[in-house]
Amino acid sequence: MTPLFRKPETRIRQSSIRVSRAERKIAMRIRKLLGFALLILALTAAMLASPSAYASEGLAQDRIDLFLASRQMLAEERAAPKMKVGMVLSTLGEDSEISMGVRVESRIGYEDSLRVITETTYLKEEKTIAGFLSIKFLPFGAEPPAMYLGAGAGYAKGFRYQAFLGVDLTKHFFAEVRYVNMPGGFGDSNLHLAAGFQFTY
Repeated sequence: MTPLFRKPETRIRQSSIRVSRAERKIAMRIRKLLGFALLILALTAAMLASPSAYASEGLAQDRIDLFLASRQMLAEERAAPKMKVGMVLSTLGEDSEISMGVRVESRIGYEDSLRVITETTYLKEEKTIAGFLSIKFLPFGAEPPAMYLGAGAGYAKGFRYQAFLGVDLTKHFFAEVRYVNMPGGFGDSNLHLAAGFQFTY
């Protein structure tokens, strides 16, 4: 015959089994929720990190491009100009008055030490134009102040030749002493002074 009432120990055992099953279910749910929350956090962190990585990569590329451009500009600034065009004032002529002229200087090939100079000067007293084609040699390099020497030939009321010694004070200013086989100069010595301003290209 089964007893009407269960023993208290059996009731406690069954209730403890029910409680432990409920605890397991709650613990499982908590684990699932924690796993899901961690997955969402990881995905969110990945999505937030990826644009900043792209942005930092783009910023790094911009910095590299800027650095390369500045290096190229510095190299172009330091490089000797291919051409100089400018104005020259000289004491060329019989009365050694200051005459104005135009001067074009071009680099020969890739050599910085050799240049061709074309120069045209209006001589006031003679009322004529003197034109010279000369070779300029820079033995110590083209970086200012750069000393140079040269020689050339031309026409000014007949065939003329010249030899000169000068200095490029800056990229834009020069001064020189010339010997030209035509009357005039200091004490009729055929020595003339010249100075000028040039634009570089």
